[in-house]
Amino acid sequence: MSLRRNTAYEHQTRINEALYRIHAKLSDSLEISGLAQSACYSPYHFQRIFKQITGESVHDYIRRCRLEWAANLLIYNPNMAIVDIAAECGFHSNAAFNHAFKSCFNCSPTLWRREGYETRSRTLKTAWSASAMNPHRQYYRDTLDSHNQSVQRQVEIKRLPSQPVAYIRHVGYDQRISEVWARLLDWGGAHGVDVKAQQMIALHHSNPDLIPFDQCRYVACLTLPKRIYPGDGVGVMEIPGGLHACCQAEGMFGDLLYLMRDLYMHWLPASDYQARSIPPHALYHDNHFINQSGRFSLEFRIPVARNAAGPDRF
Repeated sequence: MSLRRNTAYEHQTRINEALYRIHAKLSDSLEISGLAQSACYSPYHFQRIFKQITGESVHDYIRRCRLEWAANLLIYNPNMAIVDIAAECGFHSNAAFNHAFKSCFNCSPTLWRREGYETRSRTLKTAWSASAMNPHRQYYRDTLDSHNQSVQRQVEIKRLPSQPVAYIRHVGYDQRISEVWARLLDWGGAHGVDVKAQQMIALHHSNPDLIPFDQCRYVACLTLPKRIYPGDGVGVMEIPGGLHACCQAEGMFGDLLYLMRDLYMHWLPASDYQARSIPPHALYHDNHFINQSGRFSLEFRIPVARNAAGPDRF
């Protein structure tokens, strides 16, 4: 392996530590000094390397993640007070949240919840569905109207344990994900992991109704039977446990988008549960990114809490 690639992988491994902290602690203050310390950089070098790896400044990355998740919670959790959503997403002043949200989405959180989300989603999907280069254009056409009838899904609430995993981050919900899985499995085998005995999990950070497919954030994860240290651009983290709304599904590339929409836009708002600030994940029984058939079998899991605040909410 070349020195340049070694250096790039070292930077990615260390920035992974900061990214994990950001996504796990969106409601915290997330100071540069603390994030830099988690990545073992000085604050100056941390900010430089972070932008080199992610394409965004630390401030812009955190702000975008907070606002994107707030935009989702306003729809997924219709009974959650806007002030509570603001706090959940790291805005400790309602005025600051309203200003930031309006600057990003051109409407207030209240208007977004009433009609802004649907208007923006329809506008975006109209444009995306017109591109012959977009692999998900049929999904965008099928879901232009948010009131289109959804498929009834069988959902089971389960309490899951936390799960240590090795992982590689990827930007883009596309077929290049196959390369990420190949690299992760090769890494596991080289570190003495019996990859066939482990589970494959995918974290889905982005709402495909609001985020272009080439900007959706996907994380390929391999469960670990023992403690292994991160390296070669592969991170190690723990997927939080707790209550999850779980749904079995089968299909081909792109079909998961329909399931995510049905669960988040229809099942969840009508249920007795609300989304937690943790990304959902898919536990693959059969991973279409690496198998020959091109079909998946999986359990999709959404972290949830009961609507009434209680011990399950964190």
